[in-house]
Amino acid sequence: MSTVQDILTFLEGFAPPELAEHWDNVGLLCGDRNQTVTAALCALDITEQVVEEAVARGAQLIVAHHPVIFTSVSRVTTDDVTGRVLRAAIKHDVALICMHTNADSAWGGVNDALAAALFLTNVANMEAGDNRMLGRVGDLPREMQPQEFAAYVKECLRAGGVRFCDGGHVIHRVAVGGGACGKMMDDALAKGADAFVIGDCSYDLMQRAQSLGLTLVDAGHFPTENPIAAVFAEQIVGAFPQVRTMVSERHADCIQFV
Repeated sequence: MSTVQDILTFLEGFAPPELAEHWDNVGLLCGDRNQTVTAALCALDITEQVVEEAVARGAQLIVAHHPVIFTSVSRVTTDDVTGRVLRAAIKHDVALICMHTNADSAWGGVNDALAAALFLTNVANMEAGDNRMLGRVGDLPREMQPQEFAAYVKECLRAGGVRFCDGGHVIHRVAVGGGACGKMMDDALAKGADAFVIGDCSYDLMQRAQSLGLTLVDAGHFPTENPIAAVFAEQIVGAFPQVRTMVSERHADCIQFV
């Protein structure tokens, strides 16, 4: 029988914890390492709804991208969402593994999944972050104008909407950074990117990108990182075929468009 520790050890081989940014919190964040796992649920976030889903579907483990414990936790009560999530997980013996910036940096992780979702070719490391492993850059299947490219990103990622600035140039080479990766703009430019796809972007970043001739597309945090849930599931299924592994049907983008 497979245990939480068995799956954690495997996942840390895929996305080593030393690849995590210095400020991050990754690994087993709640649960018993020795617990037997017959079913696992993979998601982007560990929400109350995702824990409920894990219990309903008979999963003893949730593997997610975003850490369920990120800042210091001084108490675990029903007064806040973190407390409610942790209480529910502990009550139902559901272990929680989170693979965050280590999965961003890992080969085959978040940014490779994002590049694949956009059908980029000749994908290379963008060499950003603490370990120079964050971000990817690759070639579009064909050249596109900025507005056409923004619509393409929306369709590929099934995003509710995207925001973009027009860099004023035809787009061949694209950099990607799942989540809030605006600080990596200079790394994207250094790799010859004509466009940069991220999730979460401030007004000043859009202004700066446009001034530098870079088309910046904010496709949303959830759409740019959501592909990793299926990657986690594929990885676990390949190594532990006896574990029934599922992608959450209840995790969803909290941001809507009108």
